[in-house]
Amino acid sequence: MKRGLVVVVVAAALALAGSARANGRFPASNAMVFDPSDPSVVYARVTFGLLRSRDAGRTWRLTCERAVGYSSQEDPTYVVTPKGTIVAGLSEGLRVSTDHGCSFRTVDTAGAKSFVDVTMRPDGVIYALSSRFDRTSDAGASLFRNEVWISKDDGATFAPIGAAIDPKLLAESLEVSASDASRVYVSAVDGAELPRRGALLVSTDGGKTFTRREIPAEPHEIAPFIAAVDPAAPATVWVRTAGPPDKDTHLLVTRDAGKAWNVLVTAKGPLHGFARSAAGDLYAGGPGAGLFVGAAGAAPTKRSDLAVQCLGVAGDTLWACSHEASGFFLGTSSDRGGRFDARLHIGDIQGLLECPGSDIGTTCAAEWAELARTIGRAPDDAPADAGAKPAVTAPPPPPGLPLKGPLLAALGGAARAGGVRHARRKRGGDQSGRRADTTQTAPVSATRGPWGASAASSAAITRAESAGERSLMSRAAGPISEA
Repeated sequence: MKRGLVVVVVAAALALAGSARANGRFPASNAMVFDPSDPSVVYARVTFGLLRSRDAGRTWRLTCERAVGYSSQEDPTYVVTPKGTIVAGLSEGLRVSTDHGCSFRTVDTAGAKSFVDVTMRPDGVIYALSSRFDRTSDAGASLFRNEVWISKDDGATFAPIGAAIDPKLLAESLEVSASDASRVYVSAVDGAELPRRGALLVSTDGGKTFTRREIPAEPHEIAPFIAAVDPAAPATVWVRTAGPPDKDTHLLVTRDAGKAWNVLVTAKGPLHGFARSAAGDLYAGGPGAGLFVGAAGAAPTKRSDLAVQCLGVAGDTLWACSHEASGFFLGTSSDRGGRFDARLHIGDIQGLLECPGSDIGTTCAAEWAELARTIGRAPDDAPADAGAKPAVTAPPPPPGLPLKGPLLAALGGAARAGGVRHARRKRGGDQSGRRADTTQTAPVSATRGPWGASAASSAAITRAESAGERSLMSRAAGPISEA
């Protein structure tokens, strides 16, 4: 990023200090979720709720936080089932929508809360991970209640699987194998006390029991998060680590369910995004790290300086979350990250989701009015959503950013000055062509270092793809955080 652009962006942030939303967060996008049965339906998790497009990203409408079931600084985890049902994991429990986000209901989980991750097998069976402070041991150590839950009826009901996981561990993320229903993985850290150690918990009986394997780490890294399980090779798991924005983090892979690990990417700051295509191409990135791309079987190398907030793959299309200084709020690439086309500028959100018979308009009125003022759109100036599904092909990027509202007025010039270049690059036009300095493929000792970090460092971690990253310290804090 050029120094002039940095100055503009920093000045914009200072100018907007009084414009932050009620939940204290600036508008940002940080996850993509796709409907497995309808390629035209795309969801984007944002810091002000859930956006939905039913025309492959041409237009977007909002379900606000309160309608989903929360109003705090958390990022729910979502899955969309083959029937179109949305399942959301929240600090207060599990919420389900059977009308594409118009309304959500709470699922009975017998009082269990703090659902930090949800995932799904291709057949629609849903898994959820709850992880919360439970009690303090006689020796004064924090103990946690970690449980894996399962739903086989499209999210209507959930039940815990097996016994609770080792209470000394604080569970963070969950994944299941697409090709082996008995293979379930959980990542965790060794509680709240320093030094922490990362763990991959491996189940070969559907989540009833787990075997612990160590995950290598540097002393400053906070926690490991499972990025994906190879759909054709159940023992192959990719893990990304979280750490302070000024320190290195890593993308790791194991091909034997955690017995040995290889480092694929070493990056500056957290890697918020990871995606894998059906062909096996790997994508990883972060806001300070840029975008890394690797062909099937190869370690990813840096392709651009794109400020990555999230990544996702749908068919042959790579989706990315970024910010307007990069030229788009949400964008897509059809050439493996060489060029991105804008699918959404934040000022182009059309309004609330239109849901006849729903109370979303009442529930979300105040939140939408506040957001509309921030992004420069009058709450009632959105064009009507006629309900038709346009062709899946999206239009070309708009010629420029709409310079209206405090957010866009501050950042729009910066986007034009530097960020829009991402949408204009030809394939390979700005690829560095070099491997990250410490990228390696040799096995790394699983006892490389403790998971240690000060509370101040933990507080500095920005949100990545798992809700656990934001809530790790609050859940680890014990009774105070539960009050």
